[in-house]
Amino acid sequence: MNTIAAEALDEVATRLEKAKDINKEATAIVRDIMQKHGRVIFNGNGYSEEWVSEARRRGLPNIKSWIESLESMNTPEAHALFEKYHVLSKRELESRFEIYVETYAKHINIEAKTAIQMARNLYIPAVIAYGRELAESISILKAVGSSAEVPSALLSRITGYLGAAAQKLEKLEAETAAAAKIEQTEKRAEAYRDRVFPAQAALREEIDALETLLPTSLWPVPSYADILFGL
Repeated sequence: MNTIAAEALDEVATRLEKAKDINKEATAIVRDIMQKHGRVIFNGNGYSEEWVSEARRRGLPNIKSWIESLESMNTPEAHALFEKYHVLSKRELESRFEIYVETYAKHINIEAKTAIQMARNLYIPAVIAYGRELAESISILKAVGSSAEVPSALLSRITGYLGAAAQKLEKLEAETAAAAKIEQTEKRAEAYRDRVFPAQAALREEIDALETLLPTSLWPVPSYADILFGL
């Protein structure tokens, strides 16, 4: 960003230095910049779908992931810009691109493996244990002739989320293992972005739902409430 700003200011300064009438040239510069770049100005919510549609209408790029954004630093235009101001050489930019892409892949891999371990060793066992408690309570209530409708409904919901979580856990494990086998760095990073990360997010949906159903005392990690209000 600093180098881009430097180039823009350099262009403005060069025009002003050559101008006979600085005020007139300054007005012309502002007009030219607005005509050329005014379409990037948006005063709404830049994180909303409204902006996605508006950017598309204006012909602006919509960069959805860090991997995509990194590609902009490994282009002929970027190489020329950084070399022009003696900031980084073409090879230095290329090396940084490779390192950042590799770092992204490693980070997502660590997150995915952590999610897998936590789901398999913490969350699922806790849910199974609570399910067993509910099943025992249902049997006792039925034995004494009382209604077991509430715990039965709760057990049914928990069992449903648990089954879905188990399936999504298997998918996350498979996608993580498959991505790790890809040798080409960029392709591996893209696999982590397009397949591993979505699988991880899908698993989290089920785990988050289960957290709202289990007693706080049985949840194996601090809850969102603990994190937000217990510090």
